[in-house]
Amino acid sequence: MLADLIETGGIEGVAGPVTRFETHLSEILLAGDWAFKLKKPVRMPFVDFSTIERRHAACRAEVEINRRMGSPLYLGTFALARDADGRLHLDGEGEALDWVVTMKRFDTSQQLDQLADAGSFDTGLAVRTADRIAEMHAGLAPVLTAGHAADYRDVIRGLRKTEADGAERQGLKVGEHAPFDALDSALAHLDPLIERRRAGGKVRRTHGDLHLRNICVFEGEVTPFDALEFDERLATTDVLYDLAFLLMDMRHSGLRREANIVMNRYWDSSGETEEALALLPFFMALRASVRMAVAVEAGKLDEAQTYRALAFDLMKREKPLSVAIGGLSGTGKSTVAAEVAPYLPGAVGARLLRSDVLRKSGTGKSPEAARAAADAYSDDQRAEVYHALRDHAGAAVSSGASVLADATFKERSARDLIGTISGVHTQAFWLEAPREVRLSRVSGRHNDASDADVQVAAAQAEPDNLGPDWRSVDADRPVHAISRDILAQIAQADETAADGR
Repeated sequence: MLADLIETGGIEGVAGPVTRFETHLSEILLAGDWAFKLKKPVRMPFVDFSTIERRHAACRAEVEINRRMGSPLYLGTFALARDADGRLHLDGEGEALDWVVTMKRFDTSQQLDQLADAGSFDTGLAVRTADRIAEMHAGLAPVLTAGHAADYRDVIRGLRKTEADGAERQGLKVGEHAPFDALDSALAHLDPLIERRRAGGKVRRTHGDLHLRNICVFEGEVTPFDALEFDERLATTDVLYDLAFLLMDMRHSGLRREANIVMNRYWDSSGETEEALALLPFFMALRASVRMAVAVEAGKLDEAQTYRALAFDLMKREKPLSVAIGGLSGTGKSTVAAEVAPYLPGAVGARLLRSDVLRKSGTGKSPEAARAAADAYSDDQRAEVYHALRDHAGAAVSSGASVLADATFKERSARDLIGTISGVHTQAFWLEAPREVRLSRVSGRHNDASDADVQVAAAQAEPDNLGPDWRSVDADRPVHAISRDILAQIAQADETAADGR
């Protein structure tokens, strides 16, 4: 009906042709600069749009919630009505036949899943996406009455039912290897941390459906949309459960490196503690299980199996690694570290800790003030930063996450300190490059956390004795060759340690 109304010019300012597509719960019509979204009259274990009243309420909620999340796409909720003469109108007088969410149309090729498929999901987009999500979460009010561990147990129970109902509808039996028991077991260990975060204000009415397809680039800005509108309880969760949907989807889509960038940038932007890293495997596996159960319900069994396998993979207990990458300014430490971190053990790789980021975190200084502070960077302040680096790294390892520490480590005391993380041996690599190469790289830096300029880099000298735990690496090579070399040495050392146990 709505498509006919558009194509015949029945909506002022909107005319065909109309492009249609469907999601699991909605039908979307695109025409001109507009998008119109109708809820399907469906009833499922997790949602009920079976009556016009329920669809109307869901439409209103969708507009209100997405506007609250900062989306500029949503214009309003309108009635599709028939007048006394039998003519259809959008928001006209007469009987409402259904309700429509009206949005600004955006280029669907700019959805993050499409950009990923096109190979256009680059480092810059990953950073902007993490910053936008951190900003969105920071603007949401804490909710102290939800987000208990019991709420996640309810989610697991609901998923069991969704999968079972879907399998029964298709004459199938639920697979023996469902991840729900593993999720229940993991949740029992995480219960205290979840409760501490709830009491600390980390539970909010979040987006709730934050995956690649529900984020786009609109007018140059990363823009989440289509927030979960039909269940306040499901969407009122720890902010990291919200982020975990995106990280899980990125890993499922093969964006391992980009997922690591998003995770680390979010941690740096939001000020999350390393203790919270313990939640990521569980939250991401739970999100994968949501996708698995919904796919079974829809009869997409091959798709369900990929999410089932991912959930189990995320729940594997991997021994965390501690890695340090040091070197003089211009050796490419941070670039190499960013290439190595995604491939260390962890749900999305290692927590990447940079001394330059730690030094500036929470200062609120302008770039000019930061540079002035760098000039006055005393030995005591430098020692404080290295102790903070060690403490953050130790907290990450204690939470079961691998960590990669990125700093110059020029002083012997700093190199010794990073090796004192409890319960793990730090594998340390020292990058070396000719002076002219280092100075050339430093002169070409833009928007980097490091304040070291050419003058600072030129004054630096190689340490006389690195110490027995540090391995020298030739950094006058392409980044991929350096990172491949380091990863190979890490793997070999890990195998040797395993053989010795």
